[in-house]
Amino acid sequence: MALCNARVFILSFLTAVIFHRSLANVAAEGSTSEESPHRRFEYKYSFKGPHLSQSDGSIPFWIHSGNAIPSADQVRITPSLRSQRGSVWTKNKVSFEHWEAEVTFRVSGRGRMGADGLALWFTSEQGLDGPVYGAADTWNGIGVFFDSFDNDGKKNNPAILVVGNNGNLVYDHQNDGSTQALGTCLRDFRNKPYPIRAKITYYRKTLTVFINNGFTPDKEDYEFCTKVENMIIPTEGFFGISAATGGLADDHDVLSFLLFRLTEPGQQPPSVDSEIPKEQKDKYQEEFQNFQQELDKKKEEFQKEHPNVQGEPIDDLYESVNDREIRQVFEGQNRIHLEIKQINRQLAMILDEQRRYVSVITDEIAKKGTSAGSGQ
Repeated sequence: MALCNARVFILSFLTAVIFHRSLANVAAEGSTSEESPHRRFEYKYSFKGPHLSQSDGSIPFWIHSGNAIPSADQVRITPSLRSQRGSVWTKNKVSFEHWEAEVTFRVSGRGRMGADGLALWFTSEQGLDGPVYGAADTWNGIGVFFDSFDNDGKKNNPAILVVGNNGNLVYDHQNDGSTQALGTCLRDFRNKPYPIRAKITYYRKTLTVFINNGFTPDKEDYEFCTKVENMIIPTEGFFGISAATGGLADDHDVLSFLLFRLTEPGQQPPSVDSEIPKEQKDKYQEEFQNFQQELDKKKEEFQKEHPNVQGEPIDDLYESVNDREIRQVFEGQNRIHLEIKQINRQLAMILDEQRRYVSVITDEIAKKGTSAGSGQ
């Protein structure tokens, strides 16, 4: 009997060990399959302040149209005026299999309701102008719409919608695109204390939208909005941002658009050198050499004009960031101190005037009192 119980115990122990090992293998396979992709920032398809626009008002690697107004720290796609349209688009086509876009924007207005909204695009062609949030009415690709006006009267706005199109569908304005939406979520993105952040990921034929609601300064505080699986989009296309106003109006300001190329785990992303044509490499190399020669000439001229600074450490000739901040703090305190001294001088003058007036009035009262007593 004891031998039988021992055999049963051993079999149970072996079964448990095999079961736990199989669970561990499944967990390991699951963790491997869910490994995050590699991200690489693509500056030629991005923009960000504080030096966003150039001196001529253009945005490097981007074009703007309509009522869009680039500035140093943002792009105002449309101002808060009625019947405005504007957009910005990448100049060159994007041919990434997987990508992730992070957009930071503000939608602000004085009214309780706003219009019409803002849209993020990835399309085979640039939709520079049109009735769909300032872009073309038909497109081949995907649009993520931030709709702030309730056209159908169902009180389901502001809302975020994902709408796909193969170039043949006409956008359903009357129903706010609800009949064509592949995914949607209700989020109020107007007049928030902090900028709204949207993260749109297209990875393994799945489009996912995450939103930072603008109530916190934490840039990574995203929440899930919607997901569209088995989604086929063009292999090449342009990224764009557009906005429009109608009878009501909002300011639609985009602070940054950052694009990242995603590469599946185990695959090496293509090198940057392989993506630059040889002609451009030679051109950049020639420009760099010319710049280096000009810099050397300026150094020689500076040393001839300033022989006393030759041999000094180069760091001593320039002000560091910390030194500049400390200097600005001391200069500000010095200005405050001078202002206080000036105020003290003015107060002293006012007090002297007050004392002089009081003494004069006192003397006059005393004289009148003396003359009145002698007359009595």
